[in-house]
Amino acid sequence: MDRKLKLVWLGILGILLAVAAVKFLLPVKSPDDMELISGNREIVVYITGAVDNPGLYRLPLDSRLDDVLKLAVLSTNADREVLNPAQKLKDGQKIVVPYIVEQSEQESNPAALSNGGQAKQSAVKSGNPPGKVNINSAGLAELDTIPGIGPALAQRIIDYREQNGLFSSPEEIQNVSGIGPKTYEKMADYITVGY
Repeated sequence: MDRKLKLVWLGILGILLAVAAVKFLLPVKSPDDMELISGNREIVVYITGAVDNPGLYRLPLDSRLDDVLKLAVLSTNADREVLNPAQKLKDGQKIVVPYIVEQSEQESNPAALSNGGQAKQSAVKSGNPPGKVNINSAGLAELDTIPGIGPALAQRIIDYREQNGLFSSPEEIQNVSGIGPKTYEKMADYITVGY
């Protein structure tokens, strides 16, 4: 009985030594190796709108909007004021670069400016349908004109847009904290993501 017990213990000790030897001999990934592995990762973004080269772009993981704008080349009629070149990009993100509407187009439709109020005025400026506010480019005061939106919610929309990029569809505004299906239903006819 004593001999069987010794063999069992020797067997267990042998297994433990074998496991320890394997662990010791196998290469361990150093922090430098881990950095190289994560450095090889890429994201893919889609850019469209007022750019000369729209399409899909593969970029390093820590890319900014400026990186893809350099590759896609902004067209001369791109509205640069609504873009945040420092914005971090996410994998699978869609970027719509809005167009600028020429001043002459605004002057050719003075009726829209005189009797339409702020929302129609901004629609003429940005090329949006009359009465619709572009949630990708509207400022605080303009967002506040949308039914169901107050100053605090307007600020949350701007904050969301700066952190997550431009909205790709009007329905996406429901991702903003405080905008649920009922609130969206009130504003659906008044918003656009047009460019």
